[in-house]
Amino acid sequence: MSAAETQRMQRAQNTRHVAYRAIPVPQSCGADAKRQQAAGRTTTGDTITAGARHDGICSIYLKLPEVTRAALVQAQGALERTVYTASDGQDTAFLLGYHRPHTAQEKLCTFSGAERLREGLVEYAALHAIRGSHVITVKTEPGVYAEQAMTTDDGQSWHPLDEHEHYRQTTEFTCGPVSLLNAMHRLHPQVTANRVDELHIWREATIAMACEPYGLALSAMKRGEQPRIIVSKTGPVLNPADGAMGMLDAAMSLDVQEHFATQAHAAGIPVEVMPFTAADVAKRLDGGRVALVLIDEHVMHGEICPHWVTVTGMLADGTLLVDDPWIDEPYGETLVDAYQLPIRQADFDLMIHYDEPASAQAMIIL
Repeated sequence: MSAAETQRMQRAQNTRHVAYRAIPVPQSCGADAKRQQAAGRTTTGDTITAGARHDGICSIYLKLPEVTRAALVQAQGALERTVYTASDGQDTAFLLGYHRPHTAQEKLCTFSGAERLREGLVEYAALHAIRGSHVITVKTEPGVYAEQAMTTDDGQSWHPLDEHEHYRQTTEFTCGPVSLLNAMHRLHPQVTANRVDELHIWREATIAMACEPYGLALSAMKRGEQPRIIVSKTGPVLNPADGAMGMLDAAMSLDVQEHFATQAHAAGIPVEVMPFTAADVAKRLDGGRVALVLIDEHVMHGEICPHWVTVTGMLADGTLLVDDPWIDEPYGETLVDAYQLPIRQADFDLMIHYDEPASAQAMIIL
């Protein structure tokens, strides 16, 4: 047990006579509550059925304050959620925690209830989450924890984010340009992302909505970087068949990809053709390099779609740190959810095979 974890446990235990609980919320709960609300039914609108499992444990009915219930209904989609509670027999406090599937992070947010139970409940929730096999990092939204600290079990700390530390894509299809801008900011802090550059790079590298590695690498070179491309096969990387990915003209998209590849080879951008794993991505991070990697959003976001993310480094156990330009704001996500997101290599391996064999794996090393 790390020193940070021991300290959290001691602080949680110092609050005597308080009962804590962690209640996993079934994935259908938020959607069911939303449907009931839309139908005008209020008999169960302020309760959730939580803790239902296949191991025979009875369902637990828990009265929730409106602020927590509303956040729980909002945080549906692919998010995995837990309601944490603390009660001393007189007062009760609630805290919502959630994380994206196949990531090693839990975010604590939406505290409500007795203020004096806040610190102990946050400490309990962090300890409970870290004890779970899926969590390495616990982060808190500003306002949930007085210190507003975001810490890992090894004591590493994240400070509150400023506006330039992580830039999110402002359109549905500019993940590639924003991943490149976030990578450049990581390498050169004086470079700050903005919408003008986001759209400019998209215009340079798009194949009709999506962006592919050769075009993005050319944009990186134009901005003074020395990119290296790794793809799992030659030819177009993204298959635009059947109008997928918003491709307006499949033949045009294929032709543009061939043109970008020709330009990249002519510009002398190194290209390696080889299938790769998450371990191969990790090896490419030596010397402070970063990697733009094409993934399938389905594993983490619940949508089948090609998506670019920036892999910026690793934790001591080999877990990758990822800056994701996409934030599911309708589900209550903020920059905290997407910045330096830890993903174990086994989980990342699930993400890096979009539409194979029709499409190819791709990454760009800067």
